[in-house]
Amino acid sequence: MGSSIKAANNGSIKTNIEEELEKREESYRDLVDNSPDAVIIAYEDDILFINETGAKLFGASNKEEIQQKKIVDLIHPDYHVRIKERVEIVTRGDATDFFEYKLIRLDGTVFEAEVKGIPTIFQNKPARHVIIRDITDRKKTLELLLNAEKLNVAGQLAAGIAHEVRNPLTAIKGFLQLIETKLNDHKSYFDIIQSEIDRIELILSELLILAKPQDLKFEPVLLQTLIEDVKTLIDTQAIMNNVQIEFVNDCGKLIINGDKNQLKQVLINFLKNAIEAMPNGGVITIELKKHDFNQVKMLIKDTGSGMTQHVLKRVGEPFFTTKESGTGLGIMNSKQIVENHHGTVHFWSDEKGTLIEVILPINGDKIERTKQRGRGFLKKW
Repeated sequence: MGSSIKAANNGSIKTNIEEELEKREESYRDLVDNSPDAVIIAYEDDILFINETGAKLFGASNKEEIQQKKIVDLIHPDYHVRIKERVEIVTRGDATDFFEYKLIRLDGTVFEAEVKGIPTIFQNKPARHVIIRDITDRKKTLELLLNAEKLNVAGQLAAGIAHEVRNPLTAIKGFLQLIETKLNDHKSYFDIIQSEIDRIELILSELLILAKPQDLKFEPVLLQTLIEDVKTLIDTQAIMNNVQIEFVNDCGKLIINGDKNQLKQVLINFLKNAIEAMPNGGVITIELKKHDFNQVKMLIKDTGSGMTQHVLKRVGEPFFTTKESGTGLGIMNSKQIVENHHGTVHFWSDEKGTLIEVILPINGDKIERTKQRGRGFLKKW
């Protein structure tokens, strides 16, 4: 008798628990279905659920069209390896940050989106709550804004470049006048002329890099040379503002995989900001050092008056600037370029100056490397 009552109670408790779980899942489903973001609930490579926003985003007339697909069908092949790595993170129980991918609609068109994965429970088993945001329009707008910023940077550097070109031309002119009066063998004069001509070519090449938009092109980059080239370009502007630029290299001839021209643009933007932050002159230190096993850290320190905490929190916001002629897009552009290299940017500031920390992977972008190895089949996302 007692055992029968106990069994009945256990059965009742189990029923109540199951009913509570069903109610919670129903509430969860309603919350997801009404989300303004596209949401997919996935288990391994199966799509268990997609909301209305998601179905529309992928060009489906109904949810079932998407749920009949596999996750791999919705992802551009270039991103299969990266997605697989992030799936493993979510499977371990950790959420991932938003990351940009190319996804594929049912009609085959490709679009860019931000994707975030969160571990969840669905139908009483572990699953992945995947949030998807279409950023196609934002990308187009950003491209227009970045082109405008690039023109603005080139204009601000024009005075320094003109001064930089004028100096070697003056030297060339002077030595040619000496040669005219003395037609003897003065090889050293010709060496100086050649050196100054080379300097003009370097300056003009750097100007063309700024003026001509470039697609992201990963290649081996010698960081020491890159930094020295940018320092050559910026030095005159720094001297005109009583600013000294120092370079400390603890990494030797370290090579990373990246887009040389866009990394130069990052350094130019940060150095220009540092110069402008010291109207009374000062020192900028560029320091290169190893960070962890496979990363390199570049520190850019100035001795300006620093930023308030309020301003520091808003650094990188589009159109936020403390400069009268600024657009507020330079730092945003630089951060985006670093993130495209799978790196990070951090800012610190106080009354003694500002420190910018850029961390980049030494071995380069894993997606770019794996493109040459073929496309692996993604079994789960």
